[in-house]
Amino acid sequence: MGALMDQHAAADEPPSPIDLTVDTDASPSRAWAVLTEPRLVAEWFTEVTPIGRIGDPYRVDFGDGSIVNGVLTEIEPGHRLVYTWLWSDAEPHEETLVAWSVERRDEGGTSIRLVHDGWGDAGLDETARDDHEGYWAGYLEDLVAVLAERP
Repeated sequence: MGALMDQHAAADEPPSPIDLTVDTDASPSRAWAVLTEPRLVAEWFTEVTPIGRIGDPYRVDFGDGSIVNGVLTEIEPGHRLVYTWLWSDAEPHEETLVAWSVERRDEGGTSIRLVHDGWGDAGLDETARDDHEGYWAGYLEDLVAVLAERP
């Protein structure tokens, strides 16, 4: 019976954050540019709005009617970018949070970390979280490939 209760308790836990890190030989400044400059972001991800100031809107447009509307919540130029993530056809409470960080590696190059969190607060389940993780993993592979072209 204890095992059944433990399984049930685990099912009640909110989905864990997506936490993915990739390493590249690119410099931190190049990695930051490819994460934040709309024409470069389009090379590995999709169309996005320019980075403004905290509180400004941030829009991700996949071009097929799939649009994410967000708000910039944290900007540390060259190091950290955080924005809310809400699909245009979702309920307002289904908003999650995407955080990017760029760190110089001791051995050279750069680590880029993505954390997509807030699944439980948004009322979203493991399926929604896992779907996003699969897409993010693919986009990060594309990001690393773009950075490898011109480190």
